[in-house]
Amino acid sequence: MMIDLVLISALVSFVNTDTYEVDSCVGEKFALIETVNPQWPIHSERILGIGYVDIKITVSSEGQVIERQITRSQPRRIFDRQALRALTKWKFNLSKHEERCFDVTFKFDPDKFE
Repeated sequence: MMIDLVLISALVSFVNTDTYEVDSCVGEKFALIETVNPQWPIHSERILGIGYVDIKITVSSEGQVIERQITRSQPRRIFDRQALRALTKWKFNLSKHEERCFDVTFKFDPDKFE
């Protein structure tokens, strides 16, 4: 499992990397403190090609992911479990808001996985 500590000097409203995208549902500025990339599913052949999982998450004022709901995935169900599991380790910056909403897309590309 790969854990990335993300150091961002300024708050942003959108993050885009090779393996994930994060967008605030309301355009609020945020910082990712810690992220974990999902693993490639063991039962899936890498020949499946590229896939993705879109997830709407709710984050507490302490920066913990407290709710996760898959809104779309392709191919269906293949990458869902690994995407949800990775989000349990994510941490966002502290906030004065009790809850915040984010749209997260995990991009599954066999060329980007170890």
